[in-house]
Amino acid sequence: MFAAMWQRTFLYQVWQRDKVLASFFALFILGQLFFTYKGVENTPFWHYGMYSAPHHEQPSYPVYRIEVGHHPVLSGSFFEQQREIVYNTIAAYDGLQQLQWHDSLDRVISHRFSGSTAAHLRTVLLNKPGMDTPYQKWLFSYIADMRMIEEPTLSVSRATVSYGPDGTLHTDSTHTLFTLRND
Repeated sequence: MFAAMWQRTFLYQVWQRDKVLASFFALFILGQLFFTYKGVENTPFWHYGMYSAPHHEQPSYPVYRIEVGHHPVLSGSFFEQQREIVYNTIAAYDGLQQLQWHDSLDRVISHRFSGSTAAHLRTVLLNKPGMDTPYQKWLFSYIADMRMIEEPTLSVSRATVSYGPDGTLHTDSTHTLFTLRND
């Protein structure tokens, strides 16, 4: 009975025609099962925690301000994809600064790998303190490519804001992440 069911499957039909392709499919299925077991969230297979986990109210939120040539850059001046790239990379940069450049990916590498593989992955994947200037220059060129600028400066700051009981927005603190003069 199992053999008859197996022979009607897509994978069996592919195996009869092309063993390499069927092996690729089987390897992909096994790899995805392994990633699901390990809790790795990868596209196109979405997990509960990616979009369905509850989001709890926070006491404060970061808001980033970008100035190019001493003129504020409004988030609405970016296309949606550009805005995501700019603000997500700034948030990651800010997080690394707050952690004194101890990349949180190091815990993932330590949990999933060991030995020379882990050492190689740390070398290739982890952010290091010396990477801040190349990032700042990349961000300047990415933003400046879209604007006519008079003065080649970029300043990025973070304001920590919170909502009062009446729903008004309050600025709790501000902090300059970096200022770059790109001559």
